[in-house]
Amino acid sequence: MLVYGHDREIAEWVADRIPHVREFSECTGIGIVSQDRLLAGLIYHDYQSAHGTIQLSMAAVSPMWAKKENIKELLRYPFEQLKCYKVWTATPIENDNALKVNAHIGFRREATLAHQFGKKRHAVIMRILRPDYDRIFGEERNGKIST
Repeated sequence: MLVYGHDREIAEWVADRIPHVREFSECTGIGIVSQDRLLAGLIYHDYQSAHGTIQLSMAAVSPMWAKKENIKELLRYPFEQLKCYKVWTATPIENDNALKVNAHIGFRREATLAHQFGKKRHAVIMRILRPDYDRIFGEERNGKIST
């Protein structure tokens, strides 16, 4: 089950689980709950409406949240409600699990930022664009993709 409207609580939960994050300022949080337990939290922040971009940070205690129907619903917020063209993440280069989860969701590697999280702690920038979202999660009707 997805949980909305608890931005601060979800942001604190996610920040507690990401070593390079202390807190999120202005953000929107969505949680994934199963049996009254928060399995994952997604934080949308650094929204640039003029450019159609937003950053996504996430944390999870179980991979059980990463079902296609959950991912589609979670990505509806930036792509359909905010009308973003690009959602991006910055992940420590050594965090193989997070990079695999991002790729599973549909994100693609875009760049590496040297020393982004401190000396010798590089970040992998990954992104999913609106056409990728439409291709992966869109519904086909009469030969056309729609969401």
